[in-house]
Amino acid sequence: MADLKFALRQLRKSPAFTAVAVLTLALGIGATTAIFSVVYGVLVSPYPYARPAEIWTPGLRTASLNQRMRTYQVREYLAMAELPALADTMATGPEQMLLTGEFAPEVLQTIRVSGSAGRFLGVAPILGRTLGPGDVRASGEPEPVVLLSFRLWQHLFGGRPDALGQTLRLNDEPYTVVGVMPPRFGWWTSDGLWLPLGREQPDRGVFPIVRLAPGATQAVAEQQLQDLQTQLASANPGGFPRDEFASQLTNYLDITVASGEMKRSLQLLFGAVGFLLLIACANVASLQLARGSSRVREVAVRLSLGAQRRRLVRQLLTESVLLSGAGGVLGLAFAFAITRLMVVLMPDFYVPNEARVEVNGIVLAFCAGVSMLTGIVFGLVPALQSSRPDLTDALKDEAWGSSATAGGKTRAALVVAEVALSVMLLMSAGMTIRAFIALQQVELGFRPEQVVTADVLLSPNRYDTADKRNRFAVELLERVRNLPGVASASMGNGGLPFGGRSSRYSIGGEASAENQRILIQLGSADYLGTLKIPLREGRMFTEREIADASAVVVLNETAAKLWPAGESPVGRVIRLDELGAGSPNASAEVTVVGVFADTRNAGLRSDPQPAALLPFTLVAVQSRTLAVRTQLEPGSLLNVLRTQLREMDPEVPVRGPGSLSDAVAEDSIQPRFTMSLFALFAALGLALAMAGIYSVLSYLVARRTREIGVRMALGAGRREVLGMFMRTGARLVGVGLAVGLLGSLGLARLLTSRIDLYHVTPFDPVTIAAIVLLLAAVAAAACYVPALRATRVDPMVALRRD
Repeated sequence: MADLKFALRQLRKSPAFTAVAVLTLALGIGATTAIFSVVYGVLVSPYPYARPAEIWTPGLRTASLNQRMRTYQVREYLAMAELPALADTMATGPEQMLLTGEFAPEVLQTIRVSGSAGRFLGVAPILGRTLGPGDVRASGEPEPVVLLSFRLWQHLFGGRPDALGQTLRLNDEPYTVVGVMPPRFGWWTSDGLWLPLGREQPDRGVFPIVRLAPGATQAVAEQQLQDLQTQLASANPGGFPRDEFASQLTNYLDITVASGEMKRSLQLLFGAVGFLLLIACANVASLQLARGSSRVREVAVRLSLGAQRRRLVRQLLTESVLLSGAGGVLGLAFAFAITRLMVVLMPDFYVPNEARVEVNGIVLAFCAGVSMLTGIVFGLVPALQSSRPDLTDALKDEAWGSSATAGGKTRAALVVAEVALSVMLLMSAGMTIRAFIALQQVELGFRPEQVVTADVLLSPNRYDTADKRNRFAVELLERVRNLPGVASASMGNGGLPFGGRSSRYSIGGEASAENQRILIQLGSADYLGTLKIPLREGRMFTEREIADASAVVVLNETAAKLWPAGESPVGRVIRLDELGAGSPNASAEVTVVGVFADTRNAGLRSDPQPAALLPFTLVAVQSRTLAVRTQLEPGSLLNVLRTQLREMDPEVPVRGPGSLSDAVAEDSIQPRFTMSLFALFAALGLALAMAGIYSVLSYLVARRTREIGVRMALGAGRREVLGMFMRTGARLVGVGLAVGLLGSLGLARLLTSRIDLYHVTPFDPVTIAAIVLLLAAVAAAACYVPALRATRVDPMVALRRD
């Protein structure tokens, strides 16, 4: 307590030093705490489920494919549940359902789960009960009951407890609400609902997860799965790869959305913020050394009076820890602000539904630990150095003015370290910025401006035939084309113009290989015109072919290259194995009538994939996507679309519309997130490093005031004095820049190996040149101010000082 009271008095005597040190530490500790809160919420503890690290997902591996999550049939799942190596199993089957009745028409994400789900996941509802084995009848049919997500409960019932027992009409069938799950529960959906999975459809596709039995190893379980799936493949060869396959189990935490690019980005950002914290520590350590030099007589007197060096080190460390504690408290405010910024920038689809990013008790404990450790790290070297002065020199009256270089080498080394770490942060930020800029300049192959999209889902009961679905879609498309402000419109598949169903294909009568895949996309006659995609060869569909659901196809340029070089695919036949599954009347063989320009159909950072564009009437799916080129605002178009749909069928919902430009921008959210945080930490690091240079040069000017006066009295000009201190700063910056660039080469390799930096190499000359120029400019400004102050020293005042 005595040490603490003394430390408080000392810090109060130096308010400027205390304020700068606390603010510097607050930036470093706050940024570190904010990143940790995200890492903890997304990577360390993203799920509320019981023992998530013990959950495994079965999959298959072949020479060309690695299906870590494979779709299994219900019958296959039931056979899997009987394996001795598996203690517990659960199956999930996602689908979309149409909500009608007393509520406004709406498309809901619904998840079928097996009766073991409540036990397997281990999360209790906040109202009612979970789904269990009793929700599946002896005949295998599921009971018509639903479990609501917290968001859907709030949306439909306003959070009222009387939601239990209420009836929801889904796909024209009544379902009774039996429970409401807590806010953090988000198994495959955070705003939908869950229904029991029955056994009445043994061919339904599901995704199973398992827990191993006590004593069972991963290898034993995989062998049992292999034996089972070999038997299943003999009975159902079409449901398994044609090539030889091996069963595999993958830990659930290794296949979630936070295990890919988001995980690698957060790991790199955590390392970057560690650099920032080191810069802050070096900065404050430098300030502590400078302050220790001014207290050299105080320390010498205490040592002369019998104080032990260990006692002085403890006293000085107490001051450091007190500073870091204050910095940690202020850093929490920064942490809250940075955390909110990260949540805004973070792409939702890269983070599990269940993850909660917040400053909780674990994060507070981390902040306290970092604050304590930081105080020891930046305070130990100054404390050790300040506690062993030369007593003879320190007790002389002129000691203050004679020790101009006391601790100078240590302070110089700290400044060099700050500059080097800042260069490494700037290099990381520069590479991510360059990658983001390159991504914005990607040639899309289509023009998304002034195009809006809207999704329409038809009831499977009332529109139970392809003919009914096509008649509805054709009429809706004709109505939309005639709306004011609409230049053109097209009907297509969900996700248009990205993605689509993947199918095996063959040309020239060859057998389809497992790794030969092509995207199946749907469109109308105005598809290319609406998206402004050039036609390279042949023609587009005609309205007659759309009306007749003709077996014709238009390929993109990448798909056209599947034919031997020099051969035109127009007029040739291509077989699409998955096409027949889309409609009972659809043939697997279609005739190529045209070739259109490649588009970025697999994302901005991926090369165009082979794609086959078919008439939307040929595969009459339940869900359709409208693409409309218009001058209207999306909101006003939504109201017009709803009016048209209400006239056609008041129980058909429309989702959207959304801007196609926004859909394209979503593909760059992850790079923008990484770029923004690297740039933020690099800017903070640069500011702290320049503050370190400024403080060291300011200290040297103050320490060498008498020397400057002597030099100027003997004839030295202001230019010589200015140059002397500018050269001192330039040497520090130059050494730090060289060390930082060497370290950046290794860091750049790490960055490019961990995340996708689009078209940016580790030795990017533009990034290196920009960093050198930026650092030189900022460092020159940081050196100039204290150097200019040195030129204004009055020689007579300086010589009379002592």
